[in-house]
Amino acid sequence: MLTMSTLNNTPCNMLECKMCGQIYKRHSSLAKHEKSIKDANTIKPTIYDLPEGAIEETRKMIVYHIKERLKQHSRHAGNVNIMVNCTESQFFGVFKGYIHNYYPRTGNYKCIFKGVDTYSTLSLILRDDNWGAKYFSQHQKTFVLSYQLPSNPNDPDPLREPDPLQEFDPLQEPDPLQEPDPLQDQTKKRRIHKPKPVQIIIGWRKKIKSDVHNINYSSGFIFINFTVSRMRIVR
Repeated sequence: MLTMSTLNNTPCNMLECKMCGQIYKRHSSLAKHEKSIKDANTIKPTIYDLPEGAIEETRKMIVYHIKERLKQHSRHAGNVNIMVNCTESQFFGVFKGYIHNYYPRTGNYKCIFKGVDTYSTLSLILRDDNWGAKYFSQHQKTFVLSYQLPSNPNDPDPLREPDPLQEFDPLQEPDPLQEPDPLQDQTKKRRIHKPKPVQIIIGWRKKIKSDVHNINYSSGFIFINFTVSRMRIVR
């Protein structure tokens, strides 16, 4: 699923990971990165091969908990975190092939979804075209924000990192003889602020606890982080 290729908006001497959009300058660096992703999507001894019916039930459970957080009132918009009981085998059965990170020391997994194809990709994974949208009366819609275009076509895409190979323009250097303007510095600081990239993080972790007799008990959880937005449907 992962290939080494360049995109139209990526410099010809740079390489991009198809899964996460990370930019690399060398094929060897991209290959190392893709190998770590391949290893993360390799079945582990702790994972059971579940039947498709069990995996489908897990998909429906995930969609249910996402849509339960899509409320009509504006106070429910913004960043949302969900944590639901889920076995490692259930998580792997649903997200195999889309896992971005695996941490052997803790056994945790993480998937990163960002870019214009985010919603359609998760529709394919969860097998539900309406997984991230909920409709209400008076033509209102609450939905999971999966991608946001830059406010100005000339602005850089907030999902893309700055080009590290871009040549430095010496004419943009501040004049060393010019006295700094504190008000201008404050304005610059406000302008430098970058919007947080729109992305959806889905992962799995095991929580282990113990009582006063040091008797351990544990459970696995799927965690989902996304942004909720609202709109009025114009007909």
